[in-house]
Amino acid sequence: MAVAIRLPDMGTAVEQCKLLAWRVEEGARVKRGDVLAEIETDKAVAELESAAEGVLLRKTVRAGDHARPGEVLAYVGEPGETWPGPTANEQPDIAPGHLRPEPAPLAPPASGAPLRVSPVVRNLAAKLGIELGTLRGTGAGGIITREDVLAASRAAPVNAEPLSRSQLAAARALLKSWREVPQFSMSITLDMTAAQRIRAQSEAEGQRPSYDAIFLKAMAGAIAAVPLMAAKLEGERVVRPQGTHIALAVAFENELFLPVIRDVERKDLRCLSSEIAALSSQIRSGRLKTEQMAGGCMALSNLGMYPIEAFEGIIFPGHSAILTLGTIQKKPVVVDERVEIRPLATAKLAADHRLINGRTAAEFLSKLKVIIESGNLT
Repeated sequence: MAVAIRLPDMGTAVEQCKLLAWRVEEGARVKRGDVLAEIETDKAVAELESAAEGVLLRKTVRAGDHARPGEVLAYVGEPGETWPGPTANEQPDIAPGHLRPEPAPLAPPASGAPLRVSPVVRNLAAKLGIELGTLRGTGAGGIITREDVLAASRAAPVNAEPLSRSQLAAARALLKSWREVPQFSMSITLDMTAAQRIRAQSEAEGQRPSYDAIFLKAMAGAIAAVPLMAAKLEGERVVRPQGTHIALAVAFENELFLPVIRDVERKDLRCLSSEIAALSSQIRSGRLKTEQMAGGCMALSNLGMYPIEAFEGIIFPGHSAILTLGTIQKKPVVVDERVEIRPLATAKLAADHRLINGRTAAEFLSKLKVIIESGNLT
């Protein structure tokens, strides 16, 4: 029997994806692992690989159409094989690739009757901020069509601006986290003297590390001392990953990205700074891939370049915590019974209280402080 090639789970925040282009035509022979198509999520482009060997018998989604994780995109088998009967996203009476609208009634729905609208049109209305209940469907039997939604969008006030797909995905993910994850936070003041000295010494050698690199390295060291900070909850199981993979919040225009720096504990400051610069370049050029934003245990968000003393972050789904960093300010502090002016910064940790208690979080921040203030970042 032919094998169904389904859209894989592209991440906790991805509800649907766009099939950008097919790389293989129907009738072509493919091997397991061959790239069949390009898939666009809200923030990146990924390659769809074949899970079977044989001939691409049929495509059930056309280039340019959308699909949800788990939906069948194509069938692979041997020549002459038939594929299974119709699925939720494949019916013989309409063109492949369209999500199935509900059956249209024979007459326009009466007042108060459920709306007749396909899932893809419902999603388009949500993206454009159009209330479906205010529309009169022009399709067969009163079904609301894509053109009805677009016409309503064009008639909307000029100051109404829909969220971009990536902004909408981030908004949904953060709302989900805020509702489902009991978060608590605590802060700590850090003396940045040693960190500034490291940057100055490296600058003389033409290799000045970024503060992001310094904090990623310090976080990895603190995680080594408090390993539970790298774990995450999956249902009622505690999952401990191999390696320390930390996401870095990167803003580009009005959008937020969370590329993951992998195996931070194995990399020096120079390597981390180079990788951060490369990821930022990929984001600006739109080349960041989906897999580059998966697998993180926690995140770092640094607004130190602005006059922001401190701020609280929201834990991203799949992470256990987020560390936020404010600007560096010179302030008087007592050192060995005398007052000195030192560069200070405030770091705040938000943690998932289902997994991490206050003592664990305090131990992590205490270790982070020791590493940053000692300059021991090897």
